[in-house]
Amino acid sequence: MTPDGSELDGSDGVLTAADDDADVETITFTEWRRARPFAGAILLVAGGLLVAWPSLQVVLSTQPYDAYPTSSLGTVVGAGIVFVGVAVLLRPERARELGIAGLVLASVSFLVAFGGYLIGMLVASAGGVLCFAWRPTEEYERLILDAENDKET
Repeated sequence: MTPDGSELDGSDGVLTAADDDADVETITFTEWRRARPFAGAILLVAGGLLVAWPSLQVVLSTQPYDAYPTSSLGTVVGAGIVFVGVAVLLRPERARELGIAGLVLASVSFLVAFGGYLIGMLVASAGGVLCFAWRPTEEYERLILDAENDKET
């Protein structure tokens, strides 16, 4: 019985997670991955780590005042590339702008950290290009855009 005295339809009156499952769509990892520029974001994160790693080794192996300023700049630029890669995963609608930011940071990494021995710069550049070239897929429109429309109503 409800507080107003009416009967519930065969329910014990307790709301559980099973009662709400009827209107919740389960998203698999594959669907989530296809709804965003996953390969570009992973390459950006990997490239950022490769750029930051040699610089971080120099910073951590010496006294703070002995490290060259460019070593710490390489760490900062590498962390920026990693941040851009994570941001692409979280905000796929901004993939073009973030891809350009990843390309710019990868280019800057050549100046301040020799691009993580050039390998990190090339990997991050490939990730930036993939993010820039990404176009929304059917999964993106179904999962992301429909979820945003549901929030607005």
